[in-house]
Amino acid sequence: MNASWLTLLPLALLVSCSGYQRDFKRAAREFEPTKSPAGPWKGTWKSEVNGHHGPLWCLVSNDPLSPQTWHFRYRAGWGALQFGDYTHSVETKLQSNGTLPLDSSMTLPKNFGTYAVKGQITPTQFNVRFEGNGDQGTMTLTRPTTP
Repeated sequence: MNASWLTLLPLALLVSCSGYQRDFKRAAREFEPTKSPAGPWKGTWKSEVNGHHGPLWCLVSNDPLSPQTWHFRYRAGWGALQFGDYTHSVETKLQSNGTLPLDSSMTLPKNFGTYAVKGQITPTQFNVRFEGNGDQGTMTLTRPTTP
């Protein structure tokens, strides 16, 4: 019985993340540098409190029906094979220099808490601080070099 469970585990992991990975790879292939932070980002998150860290991917998009609404579709990893996917929508205005200021909060799924997110994203840099639930740290991402 344990052997069949172990056989199915990789398949279950592939199915659970295939939608995000497919969308991210497509965005990375189609991405052309712009004067906006929109598009794919890849990097890490790190807690300054407990040292926890992991990989982080983000697809940033502007809502075509609401120009001051930006969507951040994250996929974060931590521990052994644990991943979480969530979308964080932010009301903010793209500045004339291509900078997108962030000062909002996001609620993570599965009762992982609410975090304040502050920083700015430029067309080439994604450096943001998070704080909440007794934790604080950084999210540092760059444009992916290969899909």
